[in-house]
Amino acid sequence: MLSRMAGVAIGLSVVLLNQTGAALAQPALPAGKIIEQDFGTIVRLSKWPGTTIAVCWESPQSTDRQLREVVKRAVEDTWQRNSALHFEGWQACQAASPGIHIRVAEDHPHTKRVGRYLDQMQDGMVLNFRPERWRPSCHWQLEFCVAAIAVHEFGHAIGFTHEQNRPDAPEECKADSQGIRGDYLVTRYDPSSIMNYCNPVWIGDGKLSQLDIASVRTVYGAPVVSAVHPSP
Repeated sequence: MLSRMAGVAIGLSVVLLNQTGAALAQPALPAGKIIEQDFGTIVRLSKWPGTTIAVCWESPQSTDRQLREVVKRAVEDTWQRNSALHFEGWQACQAASPGIHIRVAEDHPHTKRVGRYLDQMQDGMVLNFRPERWRPSCHWQLEFCVAAIAVHEFGHAIGFTHEQNRPDAPEECKADSQGIRGDYLVTRYDPSSIMNYCNPVWIGDGKLSQLDIASVRTVYGAPVVSAVHPSP
């Protein structure tokens, strides 16, 4: 389990576990509805054991290739760029493929579990490439919407829960809390977190806040920078 770091008030909530030890599902809220989540809270036991996480697509379609690349790039530019995490694979899933299995479907984006409890789970993450059906503005900015939603869902996939569920969240945000509550607050409450539906900016504009970055680095480490040695 993670130990509390001196001087750091943990805020992203860790997901609670059910009686079987599996992390409970953390569904996504339909785009356009603003609610607050527990910021920087992670379910301690849901932390992946390493920093390299495999990702694959369930029955990928050739027509989805461009948006699948949008998802990959969005995750690499956020969670991966700002931590020691590395997401690899991104090919078609096989029955025994390790890691996060993604299905594209006409359904609300969600994850069935959080963190490592998604490992090898069929359709463990569901993404929708037609978000304009519930958020009309996505018709004109489809790639932005797909990317922003994917970054949020990958927050769940690495163990983070909704910010509005935190005990220190504003009362007006708690009134519409969703999903389960984490058990480890990594930072102070963050109104700007991409994991916070109470964020005045829809899904944090698809970007990690400074506290999101602090949280993922606390849990998984800072980016690994290769040393560059000058030529003799």
